[in-house]
Amino acid sequence: MRNRQELTEAFNSMQGRYADLCSEVRYSLDRGINLAGVKIHSVSSRPKALESFLGKVERKKYTDPFTQCEDLAAARVVCLFMSDLGRIRTVIENHFQVISRQDKVQDGDAATFGYMSQHYTCKLSGRHSGPRYDHISDLKFEIQVRTILMDAWANISHYLSYKNEDSIPLDMLRDFHALSGLLYVADRQFETLARASSQYAANAENDIVHAGQSVSEINADTVAALLLKLFGDREASDEYSISDFVQEVISFGYTDLRALSADIEAGLEAALEEELEEPPVAQPGETDDGLFSRVGIARTSLKHSQPGYHKKLRRKWNSRLKFEE
Repeated sequence: MRNRQELTEAFNSMQGRYADLCSEVRYSLDRGINLAGVKIHSVSSRPKALESFLGKVERKKYTDPFTQCEDLAAARVVCLFMSDLGRIRTVIENHFQVISRQDKVQDGDAATFGYMSQHYTCKLSGRHSGPRYDHISDLKFEIQVRTILMDAWANISHYLSYKNEDSIPLDMLRDFHALSGLLYVADRQFETLARASSQYAANAENDIVHAGQSVSEINADTVAALLLKLFGDREASDEYSISDFVQEVISFGYTDLRALSADIEAGLEAALEEELEEPPVAQPGETDDGLFSRVGIARTSLKHSQPGYHKKLRRKWNSRLKFEE
């Protein structure tokens, strides 16, 4: 093994390559996960710091550090639900050459939940070819995949300097195990809630749009289904816009989806005339087709059928502008 000075010089000479590798890995992960339609919390990457590298070489007694140390470039994907782990695995296997995989989620146990994650050692695949990749195509890198709760626990335990179970004081060990179990249960419950939410939204769409059933409850899913039924040919509004709209109509006093639908339809003709005379300006992320989005046309319809709604809406936007100033 080379001495510390030689390792430092060799490490510094490689830093540019590993920084470029991190950028490519993060870009590929971002793009692949987005194309797969997986909603995640974050994707991050980093080249290993010098002191961390030197400490690992000394601790592991590496004889060939730049070959044996496989996390000189590393990326981390923090997802929302445990079911996303498998979908992200598919993305990784489709975009990179996976050399090895360690699954601490399936192979671990709940008592060590805080240290669970999936680890992949990879190299760039054949799709990364050409002069742009020649200087990094032979380098290994690591990808970690965790849920938000796994990541939160790992970060807190790192802050407490407890790298593994052996480092935890005995009188605190039981509490650590209990908390690990609670987080494991919470992760499972979030998964259950996500499935239930998806099923509820699908049922609401089927009842309102396809079956034509009369639904009274006002929430984000029923309102989204109503807007799809009334304005299915318009650009869909994102979930935040729909939630904002739901909060508006409930605060105005609507408690029944049927009444809301009737008032939207009552003001629709006037809203369409306004849209024709003064086409809306597209917001970031919206299509500039001169038409209101689904929430936009519904909001404008209510403005015409319910003048009080317009006044309340105007007060809301004025207070928001003052807050931002």
